[in-house]
Amino acid sequence: MSILTKYKLRKIEDYYYRTGKRSWFPFPGELKKKLLETYGTEPFPYTWTEQDIHQGSRNIIFEYFSNKENSQ
Repeated sequence: MSILTKYKLRKIEDYYYRTGKRSWFPFPGELKKKLLETYGTEPFPYTWTEQDIHQGSRNIIFEYFSNKENSQ
């Protein structure tokens, strides 16, 4: 059982910055809001695993920045 916290979100931002996605840092507020709304609470009666949060947030982040790049 796990949830995404602001601290964990900051670690995710740092990870992408250190792996070469410097233009993604810091994450825009709307992206942070979407991630925290999605993974910030447990979806009763289910639970998130660390893997769920990792993979799901990765998908949301890549989709967000892919859409931003395609719209420019």
